[in-house]
Amino acid sequence: MVSRDYETVDVPAVGEIRARAGTSTIELAGAVKVWHDKYQTAYFHGFVRGAFAIAALDLVAALLYYFLR
Repeated sequence: MVSRDYETVDVPAVGEIRARAGTSTIELAGAVKVWHDKYQTAYFHGFVRGAFAIAALDLVAALLYYFLR
């Protein structure tokens, strides 16, 4: 039978993680790595892509302003 009791574990640089009682540190580390790879890197890459898109649009706007004024 699976335990339904949860405990809160504080992981440095991540925060609190709720896990079933008796969950090993290796399992927690694996879960944190999967979470980081799936969400945090996608968030960062989206931020970088957005910054480049804004810079490209700004460059196009500046060129249009310069040539069409």
